[in-house]
Amino acid sequence: MISLADARTQIQAHLRPLAARTVPLAEARGRVLREEVRAREDIPAFDRSAMDGYAVALEDDSAQFRVVGEIQPGANVALQLQHGEAARIFTGAPLPAGASQVLLQEKVRAEGNVITPLERTRTTHVRKRGEDARRGDLLLPAGTRLNAGELALLAGIGVTQPRVSPPCRVAHLVTGNELVDPAMEPKSGQIRDSNSTLVRAFVHAMGGELTFQERVADDFELQFQKVRALESSFDLLLVSGGASVGDYDFGARLLTALGYQIHFTKINLRPGKPTIFATRGPQAAFILPGNPVSHFVVLHVAVRLALDQLAGATVTWPMVQMPLAGDIAYRPDPRETFWPARVTAEDGRLVARALRWQSSGDVTGLTGANVLLQLSGATTAPKAGSPVNFLLLEAP
Repeated sequence: MISLADARTQIQAHLRPLAARTVPLAEARGRVLREEVRAREDIPAFDRSAMDGYAVALEDDSAQFRVVGEIQPGANVALQLQHGEAARIFTGAPLPAGASQVLLQEKVRAEGNVITPLERTRTTHVRKRGEDARRGDLLLPAGTRLNAGELALLAGIGVTQPRVSPPCRVAHLVTGNELVDPAMEPKSGQIRDSNSTLVRAFVHAMGGELTFQERVADDFELQFQKVRALESSFDLLLVSGGASVGDYDFGARLLTALGYQIHFTKINLRPGKPTIFATRGPQAAFILPGNPVSHFVVLHVAVRLALDQLAGATVTWPMVQMPLAGDIAYRPDPRETFWPARVTAEDGRLVARALRWQSSGDVTGLTGANVLLQLSGATTAPKAGSPVNFLLLEAP
């Protein structure tokens, strides 16, 4: 049994990013950038007005200005302002030569082609060339996940074919004779399969592509044939159930028979101790403990790292500390515990509460979980108001 830190080190050490590809911006949302992006030009590329008003020279202290032209956004300006001259200008339009300030239209009196400033300060209301970035500045490092803001930046600087990681192809086998489809009415001894839905949602949220998912009975030969038939059509194999040492837990045996090298079989983790990680060439596999809370935790503390590593993403471990709201029914355990919890905004501050955890099979305790409360071998339960560590499930 190894520590979670050692397990994460093993995952990183044995996985390499998938081959990058170039895609149109419209297909790049959620993908990981595989090359650094630098400014191709100064941003903004020219001095431009930040307001509607009149362009003048900042040092021109004339009492009145004669308006000698009008400049709209997108215009190619050949105008040269002289002393005592102004140009009507609109937000985003380039400043004419000789101008260095924009007088707000509501701060002047206009009479024909003459304006009189009603108020004059040193504020320029000008967006200067290069004030956001200079040509060659690093804008996005490799490993950045591309969401709305990043895609807007790429569009704004003309990068329309970014080089990114492909979505990780995930195959998922759900094992257990007792499992039935969620739409079915379970018979005596049966339970509805929630792990398929949990894994599907997690994989999609992490930018992966679920290429295969099927429920399979606790039958070694059947499981072996199912996975072997997939051959190289996946990058990551997830098997729900079969990680422990029971008579029908075939996880380690299955991976060995398929030619995988097993790197660990247990983590000093609660819940999620019986977790197996293995690789076969560029492919990776996890055998996950079957209970849904164990699934939830292992997906976030281990499988997510594998997905990030395969995508070439910058690896994060976003741990924050904040007071715990309310007591927690914690049973001391030497294992590193990650307890589902929720952080909400209440009365202008963030409030963190542990969710109900009856057992690792209690799926009702996952509702609303957006953080995991970390309890590293604590011998006593933390009290309300005491500072505790939380792992953010949506990294900032």
